[in-house]
Amino acid sequence: MFDIKLAGENTIIIYFGDEVAPELAEKIAFYTEFLQHSLSDFIIDMVPSYTSLLISYRLDLLSHQDFCNQVSTTLAKAIYVKQEQSSDVVEIPVYYDPEVGLDLDRILLETELSLQEFIHIHSQRTYLIYAIGFSPAFAFLAEVDQRIQMPRLKIPRIKIPAGSVGIADKQTAVYPIDSSGGWNIVGRTPIDLSLNDYENLNRFRVGHQVRFKAIDRQEYLSLGGQF
Repeated sequence: MFDIKLAGENTIIIYFGDEVAPELAEKIAFYTEFLQHSLSDFIIDMVPSYTSLLISYRLDLLSHQDFCNQVSTTLAKAIYVKQEQSSDVVEIPVYYDPEVGLDLDRILLETELSLQEFIHIHSQRTYLIYAIGFSPAFAFLAEVDQRIQMPRLKIPRIKIPAGSVGIADKQTAVYPIDSSGGWNIVGRTPIDLSLNDYENLNRFRVGHQVRFKAIDRQEYLSLGGQF
């Protein structure tokens, strides 16, 4: 089931559910790709999120009602079949250390975990991409183990270095560019996840999977990491 709502002059939003869940994220990824393939002549942009899909379309080619009808007809033809977990997982190397993990010492103190315990907990899971944030490669990943979940900072930082790995409540993410933000920073990757590498658009899509791999300081530097 889905519900189509007007979101702007040439924008609609489609709600596929009201509870965030892995299977819903996979469904939204499937429907996003299906609509893009079927209605590419009319669609300008698509932004999938936790429970919805935002679509902007060419109002010069068809009216709002006509586009909604096209979307409804297309979705009615789409038959979602749950896929087996893909073996194609994006692996991100991370240097976990207070040298780059701005909040790591505090988190270890609050959780009463050792650094190695924290690293194991954060890197042992395969995370699902639920949504894309302020940057095309800023992927909201969930869900973080309850033992290391942390609320957002009350006062966001003005500048967080690109590559910083953060935690906010049940989610974790990597800042692809220097930016402000209120996530708890626990490490940094030396890999460029910005659109300097345009392939990152394909790597980080809703429904894709990500895993973190712990690396030491020497490997961080050898891969181009900076302080």
